[in-house]
Amino acid sequence: MPVKIKLFISLLALVVVGGFSYTNLDGIHDRIGYVGFALACFMVLAMWIFPETGQVKRKDGNHGAA
Repeated sequence: MPVKIKLFISLLALVVVGGFSYTNLDGIHDRIGYVGFALACFMVLAMWIFPETGQVKRKDGNHGAA
């Protein structure tokens, strides 16, 4: 995935989930806000650390034919 798209998705996730979490910090169940912040950080970190899956190229030319 291109870096520009990763940056856009990262910022979008941080804004949306971060905004949701920020609004839940002043309520009775403020733990939901902290879990949301942790989830947003984990989502962005996982997108940058783990590689994108790709197609496996076969050498034999047999593409699943029975």
